[in-house]
Amino acid sequence: MNQSVAAISYPDTDQRYRLFRENVFPASLGEDSPSANYSGPESELEMQARWFAGEFGRRFTSTDGKKIEIVQFGHWNHSAGPDFTEIAVRIDGRKLTGTLEVDLDARSWESHGHSTSPGFENVVLHVFLSSSLTENRFFSRTAEHREVTQLALDWTAFDDWGPRPWNHLPEARLGRCATPLRDMSTNKLETLITAAAQYRLQKKTRRLSAIADIHGPDEALYQVIAEALGYRYNKLPMRVLAQRLPLKSLLNLKPIKREALLFGVATYIDLDHFTDSQDPQTRRYLKELWHNWWNKRAQLEPGDERRLHWHLAGIRPLNHPQRRLGALTSMTNNWPAFRKIIQHPDQNPESGIKKLKAYFSSLEHPYWNHHYTLRSKPSDTSMALIGRDRLQDIFGNVIFPWLMIENPNYWDQYTRLPGSQVNEKLRRASLRLFGKPDKANLQSGKWAKSFYGQQALLQIYTDFCLEDSTECETCPFPEQLSQW
Repeated sequence: MNQSVAAISYPDTDQRYRLFRENVFPASLGEDSPSANYSGPESELEMQARWFAGEFGRRFTSTDGKKIEIVQFGHWNHSAGPDFTEIAVRIDGRKLTGTLEVDLDARSWESHGHSTSPGFENVVLHVFLSSSLTENRFFSRTAEHREVTQLALDWTAFDDWGPRPWNHLPEARLGRCATPLRDMSTNKLETLITAAAQYRLQKKTRRLSAIADIHGPDEALYQVIAEALGYRYNKLPMRVLAQRLPLKSLLNLKPIKREALLFGVATYIDLDHFTDSQDPQTRRYLKELWHNWWNKRAQLEPGDERRLHWHLAGIRPLNHPQRRLGALTSMTNNWPAFRKIIQHPDQNPESGIKKLKAYFSSLEHPYWNHHYTLRSKPSDTSMALIGRDRLQDIFGNVIFPWLMIENPNYWDQYTRLPGSQVNEKLRRASLRLFGKPDKANLQSGKWAKSFYGQQALLQIYTDFCLEDSTECETCPFPEQLSQW
């Protein structure tokens, strides 16, 4: 991909929404600022993944005023020591190579024992959140008393590309904006929905483009598709897995070896799974994976501090992370065919989408087409590796944002994408903006039927619903709607 982010062409409508958005909340909702209620990453792993993806950018200023440029983001460290190795950074024009540590709190350098560990001697940059700074300055020094340059990231200065902490929101209720939204003419409401959807789609495009600028088109698509396969609760571990095992390194291996690495780093190749299984096919499968994993285990298996933690509570068997790994494995095995379609898209959008849907429908795996997990009994019928809802999300959150970097004409095909399964976030947005659908109020139900309509509802709700105790009293959005 040669086209820069600035060169992305979109219809003018998304710009109209951006200006309207800034007019309502000029101080807190600038183009590159998230909602003030978003508190940032909840774990170091999330922050590390966002850092490595390049979502913060590559040019910064250190806590002592030095100019910092990240030349090379390096590699995830699978063992004890700093989070990333083989990084290259330019500090006040001087290029340094070494390792990098990412923490949520500046004080973690001392509390985690980095200042006395020889393994941290080559750290050239310590990254943490500015919210952890206090009146007392904390220095990052190595065991040899060398001061490490510190970079304090102000989370609120970066666009919120990830999920919001919805568990802290109040229960959805009808907002004051519901009346003016309901009274808007069909044409006006449709232009508002279209603009919000285009704005949200452009954010996804910018994110993909930013990752591709750093890691290349293949790695960007691979990372974000892995994230989408993680569904709601396992996006982060799937994304980190893809970052720890770059696509370029996997494609140089035989299919069974790359599969063994994916399941091994995911910590699913162990004696417990083998012992618990009474299925002969599963035992043969695990033996084959183990045969191709054991000699890489010491080098690649993450330690206890870096293990991927999979969320299993409430997960449907078809969405189990092990099946998602099977789907990701199948994609890596068929990556050249995917690359040919996605990086050289058909100029006829309808034909291009048909080819991509045919590709995903063709994905198969001899084991995972008939198993939910490594402990489940085999299914008599074949199951799709990627179900309809997951495929809708992949197309809406990855495929279309990517295709529209080069060809905005894919917008019409995007509007035809059916809505995905209604989740808690979307349900709250619909109830807050339009109320419960009934014969006199069909708007929320109407827009929730299409993917772009769902995205628009989520964007408007994210931007304009104040999640505080004022009960909408100080929100200017309802009055500003008259200006649309």
